[in-house]
Amino acid sequence: MKYNIPRMNKFINRELELESLDQLYRRIGGCLTVVYGRRRLGKTALLREFVKDKSAVYYMADKAGEVSQRDSMARTMAMSLNEPLLESVRYDSWYDLFSAFDRVRDDSKKRVLIIDEYQYLCQVQPAFSSFIQKWWDEHWMSDNLMVVLCGSLTSMMYKETLSQSSPLYGRVDGQILLRPLDYRHVVHFVSGSSEERRVEQYALCGGVPRYLELMQGFQSFKQALVDGVFYSHAPLHNEARYLLQDEVDVPNTCWSLLEAIASGATRISELASRLALPANSLTRYIALLRDLSIVEREVPVMENNPAKSKRGVYQITDAFLRLWFGCVYPYESFLEVGLNDAVFSRVQPLLQRHVEFIFEKMCRDYAREHFALELDAVRVGRQWGAHYEIDIAGVDRANRLVLAGECKWSNLKVGLSVLRELQQTVHEQKLTVSSGIKWVLFSKCGFTDDLREYAGLHSEVFLVESLYE
Repeated sequence: MKYNIPRMNKFINRELELESLDQLYRRIGGCLTVVYGRRRLGKTALLREFVKDKSAVYYMADKAGEVSQRDSMARTMAMSLNEPLLESVRYDSWYDLFSAFDRVRDDSKKRVLIIDEYQYLCQVQPAFSSFIQKWWDEHWMSDNLMVVLCGSLTSMMYKETLSQSSPLYGRVDGQILLRPLDYRHVVHFVSGSSEERRVEQYALCGGVPRYLELMQGFQSFKQALVDGVFYSHAPLHNEARYLLQDEVDVPNTCWSLLEAIASGATRISELASRLALPANSLTRYIALLRDLSIVEREVPVMENNPAKSKRGVYQITDAFLRLWFGCVYPYESFLEVGLNDAVFSRVQPLLQRHVEFIFEKMCRDYAREHFALELDAVRVGRQWGAHYEIDIAGVDRANRLVLAGECKWSNLKVGLSVLRELQQTVHEQKLTVSSGIKWVLFSKCGFTDDLREYAGLHSEVFLVESLYE
């Protein structure tokens, strides 16, 4: 019997993750796999897709007590194996339940046992990973069984299954850290829409499948923001709080950290001052947010030693949380009294800068995919100094600039002057340049005739009007 796993309406992408799971499934003998990542990324949908043609037992843990959880898992196993007697017994220990499960399943047939929201079981029974480890070593490791432990409290999942202190350390055959979808897949949620609408949708939802699904019914960016986020009962109004409460064990500190970054404190010394904490104490919190793909440290791409660079700045890279902390949260008290339209008008400049930031990020991702390999670029990012900034910069192994570009999110066509200014900046800043450097321009509203004519005569110049073609 195949268990009916709760699903989202769509399953988008995740080909690499599915292939990894299939490879692990095809291994001889037992296989222990960990799938983890922040909430709303589609972990359950991934597992549903994976087992749709396989014999599987899927159990989703919750916050109930240990005895209740054991009874619930027994019922799930009984339904999936079509063995009613399995749930007619009260099991005094997890070992008793695992033993009963082994007795009734047919080991000649490969089966998948999925324990979702694994972190809840570890919270209610701190020794649960030890129970799994003992049974794995003594039974399942040599059985025709694939065990998948899946959870969304990223730090706890790592601690319980992958860290050196975990009882399961060294036993996991495969691990998948699920991350947000890239910008290309937003088209599946707003098909038939304009390029501008797709960019705005990505600027609101990022690559989080559930956010994209919730917002796809709205006809405009304003409607999605007001009706989907601003109202106190809106589907994403409390998402930032739920996310931090569910994913980190220090939500208040992480909240303050994100609020500080959104308000302009981007260096570690500035953040320490804003939070009134020692700078070295922030490392742990920043690491948590980086693991969740919420925050990243950015350095000028031409830095010789990025890891040790003192020019690094921290950015909120999750589109929804960047929008929430930068544009919505500062005005939350006004939203609580229903001044939604007034707030939308007030934050227009902030929203414009937010969409510009996300558009630039999308353009850099496009450049990595379409130019990096051809130009032997080992890094593609942003380059800046005291008096200049280049939106897109790619460097080769010799740290020479092989790609330079600008991104313009405006209602004006981009002209030849933008290219000239970019080339002049590179020259005036005396940046080390490859002889085969390429120039790329991205524009929301297209390019002027003189720039098109120039690009037609110069093969080193590329004009990109669509990120989706």
